[in-house]
Amino acid sequence: MTLCWKLRMRPLVVGLAIAVLRFAGPASGDVIAATLPKDPCALLNPAEIKSALDPNNNIGSGVPDTSMLPIGVGCTYTWGPRTKEWGQSALTITVIDALKGWQGRSPDVIQEGLLAKAKTGGPDASQVSGVGDAAVFTFETRSSNATVEAYFKAKAIHLSIKFHRGDSLQSKDKVITLLKEAAARL
Repeated sequence: MTLCWKLRMRPLVVGLAIAVLRFAGPASGDVIAATLPKDPCALLNPAEIKSALDPNNNIGSGVPDTSMLPIGVGCTYTWGPRTKEWGQSALTITVIDALKGWQGRSPDVIQEGLLAKAKTGGPDASQVSGVGDAAVFTFETRSSNATVEAYFKAKAIHLSIKFHRGDSLQSKDKVITLLKEAAARL
């Protein structure tokens, strides 16, 4: 083959390789693209939140948040009286497409990163069992936010629930239960 022939064939070979990679389906065991919920507020309903976190207050409908699209979606519920110290009580659900949110990271690296939060997330941080491939609880003292989050490799989804109220740390087990209920609806 002449050098001229090789140079003319190179774009064709590269183009064919790209086409094969683009149109070939995922290999077995590969993670497929995540499917974000159309209505993130449907992952938990006000009655479940009221029962778990605040039986003495009415909790209205959640407010969907699509400002993170195409990476993620969210829903926020707020209720109760506004206090000087903490504002209103709030619960925020966030669902992130892990392939887009952590682009270029392998599922194992995403899982390891989440589990690292249990070690570095402060004295109240801990791993959570029974949900996803990795799940952790963390607490931010300054803002009084109790957060529980889980990663689901096969779905390429990261799900988190953040509860904000002055006594949110005491509701750790209840917030974890809410995460498990929301995860069952993904």
